[in-house]
Amino acid sequence: MTFELPWMLWVLLVVPALAWVYWRRVKGGRSSAYALYPGLGELVRTAEPRWKRHLGAGLYGLALLLALLALARPQAVIPAPDSLATVIVTIDVSLSMRAQDINPDRITAAKQEAQNFVRNLPKGIKVGLVSFAGYATTEVEPTTEHERVIEQIELLQLARRTAIGEGILESLRAIPKDESGKPLGPSTVVLLSDGRNNTGIEPLEAAAFAKEMGVVVHTIGLGRRGESGPPPNSNEWWGGYWMQFDEETLRAIAQATGGQYHAAESTEALRRAYRSLSRVVGWRPQRTEVSGLFGLAAGLLLASSLLVAQWRRGPI
Repeated sequence: MTFELPWMLWVLLVVPALAWVYWRRVKGGRSSAYALYPGLGELVRTAEPRWKRHLGAGLYGLALLLALLALARPQAVIPAPDSLATVIVTIDVSLSMRAQDINPDRITAAKQEAQNFVRNLPKGIKVGLVSFAGYATTEVEPTTEHERVIEQIELLQLARRTAIGEGILESLRAIPKDESGKPLGPSTVVLLSDGRNNTGIEPLEAAAFAKEMGVVVHTIGLGRRGESGPPPNSNEWWGGYWMQFDEETLRAIAQATGGQYHAAESTEALRRAYRSLSRVVGWRPQRTEVSGLFGLAAGLLLASSLLVAQWRRGPI
């Protein structure tokens, strides 16, 4: 929180001064309440909880404090949609995505949560879709028509092998660029994989290109970790070993490009990962004046203090 007119904060010294005056009046036994039977006043004050006696004054003091803060024109950093941003959703479609350690299976969960992720992105930003197995394909060029991306995610088909590095490179190719090859705006790749790179360029080499371009790559590892021996479902057993994602490489890709890494060992964890990313992808911090909010809160507190005062001034 910052203030456009910080020197106005000196006015806040009025608040402790008024608090001192109020304390002196209370200590002196003065009161603005009235009673039809003054002799009962002391009994009422004794039975009434202390916090009730000072509630109205407390609300008034808070209202005054917020009103004086509003005079200093407070400003807060609030996320705002970035119309220049581009997001590439990159999904592993290797055959191991048929494994059922994620309910109902990896590819179904990946599709559903990727679609929800696209739905939660700010309107107006460009979103593209890349899939990769043994090779990478741009399924949808970056577009502001997010529904096209959502529909194409549903149509993704599985294929052999896993080329994580190629998926990154294809995502970089899909990003709109200027004549110098730099992205036209803030660009992000959100890459999901359930396996290990076994063909094409090394993932960390591709990540170096992303870093050079200024593209952030967030990574999600899908599937259970730490299993030993064959899983109970044969669909989860590939090539004689338990198919685990390459956590070390995915984490290194994210770290190298300034992105986030998430491990998703369940559908719920995958949903949390995408939700977390949807709060940072496609948004930019924007400094906004919030004095109006302070003024509104001050008005509500002042009205509350008046209602409390009127209630306490009722006849006894």
